[in-house]
Amino acid sequence: MRLGDLPAARRRTVMVLGHEQTGIPPEALDLLDLAVEIPMIGTGASLNVAVAGSLVLYRLAGLL
Repeated sequence: MRLGDLPAARRRTVMVLGHEQTGIPPEALDLLDLAVEIPMIGTGASLNVAVAGSLVLYRLAGLL
């Protein structure tokens, strides 16, 4: 799911962050309800995991 389409959390929610290069292991992905994609424009390949996590938490809190 794209970050912009992620609704605010309405119940307790666990967010799993993956390694900046290898992501979340496939066996862990199978246990998740959904995965969030942060679309990138420009030359960067990925965001720092702390920045990505902050964006998702703000979105889950209904602040972004």
